[in-house]
Amino acid sequence: MLTETFHSLITAARKLFTNWRAMLLLAIVYAALLATLYFFVAVREANVAQVVLTFALAIVAPLLFFVLQSMVAGQTDEVAAGFLLKRSLRSFWKLILISLPLIALAVLIAYLLTKAQNHIGAGLQSPTGDLPHRLAETANTQRAARPIQWKFALLSTVRYLAFGLVLPLAAIHLWLATVHEGLGSAIRKIGSHLARAFAPQSVLIYVAGFLVFGIAPYFLLFKTTQTRHAWLELSLLVARLVVVFALTLFGWVITVRALAQTSNRRSDQASEAV
Repeated sequence: MLTETFHSLITAARKLFTNWRAMLLLAIVYAALLATLYFFVAVREANVAQVVLTFALAIVAPLLFFVLQSMVAGQTDEVAAGFLLKRSLRSFWKLILISLPLIALAVLIAYLLTKAQNHIGAGLQSPTGDLPHRLAETANTQRAARPIQWKFALLSTVRYLAFGLVLPLAAIHLWLATVHEGLGSAIRKIGSHLARAFAPQSVLIYVAGFLVFGIAPYFLLFKTTQTRHAWLELSLLVARLVVVFALTLFGWVITVRALAQTSNRRSDQASEAV
């Protein structure tokens, strides 16, 4: 299984720039998405025009996201860049529809985890009237090692697994099925698609890809290098941003293509067995 996993990733990486025009188009759409998110955060709601711009950016950003995912899921070596863009603009709404149950599930999980965390935090608080005792406990805690709060650790684990593994992996396979088989077929076979999503090889491919498009960009972006020269520090910042841009985009594309190859291989094996 490990050999097949890394073979799928290497094959996807080797074919990454076979269709370089499509990759350039993906990079442009991804840059537009990042710019939209930046201006959505940076624009202040001071007047009517800025409020309208904020609402417009809030609508454009999800649309660009799903157009990008439709392009990534539909990219192959044979598809021309122009046709890929036109097809994605016509069919990205199907990805929105197939993602609605996952979005609702994500909102529900976030709500339940927040409620559970608030409940646990309220249970761990001491009574307000015992202030001297709490101050003494705080002083002792600073001198001693703080024990691990296992309930909070469990909630954090569930949160990371849900939003970092389960929901993204399910979404990728549903997007692939929607793009290549159609929305109706993806809905009818949703059980088999989810079963493929959480197969051991699919999980291993996603975890390996997450190290590239998730973990490595995080450390490059937030682990800064201190230097006394302003121009050198600015150059290092620009270089880090470029590398983070490339790792997130290319790592995601490689992961999705590797998952698509594995899913197609399993589908062919099932057809042969039938």
